[in-house]
Amino acid sequence: MGQWGVWVIFAIIFAIAEAILPSFFFLWFAIGAGVAAITSLFISSVVLNLLIFLIVSFLLWISTRKIVQNMYKGSSTIKPYQDQFVGMKAKVDKIGDEGRIIVKIKGDEWRAFPEDEENYLINVGDDVIITRKTANFVYIKKINASENNQKKETGE
Repeated sequence: MGQWGVWVIFAIIFAIAEAILPSFFFLWFAIGAGVAAITSLFISSVVLNLLIFLIVSFLLWISTRKIVQNMYKGSSTIKPYQDQFVGMKAKVDKIGDEGRIIVKIKGDEWRAFPEDEENYLINVGDDVIITRKTANFVYIKKINASENNQKKETGE
């Protein structure tokens, strides 16, 4: 096996790494190694082929960086699951034993805790707003009647 075989092995290793890892980083090295394998058939200098590999890989990485960034930019607008409920309005569905509060959010029942001391006066049927979510619990704040009417007037 000559020098070209070593470059083909490197290209295969980089291609496997690209397939396993969730990035486009190793793809450019796989292509660079492939180009170096082809040029090694005509150029016998290891240093020159290494330089070709590095230049091709670097140029591909630089030229496609913006394209890859734009591909991933759109996916960052989705809120993480923890933050999806924050700011949503809910209704107190049940208050169980020992003051356990259950609210309905999108048809699912969630255990809720008042955000602060003054919100412990929550009753079944009260409108609340989700202030934060942790694990299997949501924290709620009671919406006053004036706030509730104001939200209805503004269409929220």
